[in-house]
Amino acid sequence: MNKNCKNYIEWWLEQEKLRTNKGLPIKITLAGIKLSVIPQVFLPSPLQTHSTPLLIKNIKHHNFTGKTVLDIGTGSGVLAIYSALNGASLVIATDVDDYILHHAESNAYLNKVTNIHFINSNLFESVNNKYDYIFANGPISPESWSEKKLSGHTILSYGETLFSQYRHYLTDEGVMFMTFAEFGPIEAFYKTLQKNSVIHKEKREKKFGVWWSFHEIKK
Repeated sequence: MNKNCKNYIEWWLEQEKLRTNKGLPIKITLAGIKLSVIPQVFLPSPLQTHSTPLLIKNIKHHNFTGKTVLDIGTGSGVLAIYSALNGASLVIATDVDDYILHHAESNAYLNKVTNIHFINSNLFESVNNKYDYIFANGPISPESWSEKKLSGHTILSYGETLFSQYRHYLTDEGVMFMTFAEFGPIEAFYKTLQKNSVIHKEKREKKFGVWWSFHEIKK
């Protein structure tokens, strides 16, 4: 890991420590979506990360009207809410913690969205059907996410499960969206893509001195 990545991770962990110690929700607005983000949930603020902002920037040309959407590991609910506000006919948002799901649902109501179904699921375990769009904007850094937070997965096993199973839940013309960054296990990430013959388009941007990548993945 290069110096910029190490510096970013150290800074990010310090910001997370301060946020957790305060124990209070952080209120932000992202892509016009109002969020109250509890300490247990990843904070998608552009002041602290480029993963969620990069993803939203690169999906704006996609038409969500009448589409079915699966948001894996919804966290604050921002991507599920974005989908609903942009005309999705069905949105399923999952997480492994009922408390987190409750707060994601509260964020949906905050944005006057009532048509998202929130379900407890570890990746695809409790998911049925096929979807036009899947969000899998999951954890990147092993320094930041323990196996306990990942419900028994490691960063690598999360990716292996995701890339070996996603085709079962994607429509023939569907797309899965995700981001990655160079401070993650990047070599293993691309090897897992290759191992599972994943077809993907990638766009890269530099923020906080670190390269971030957005991925559109097809069946």
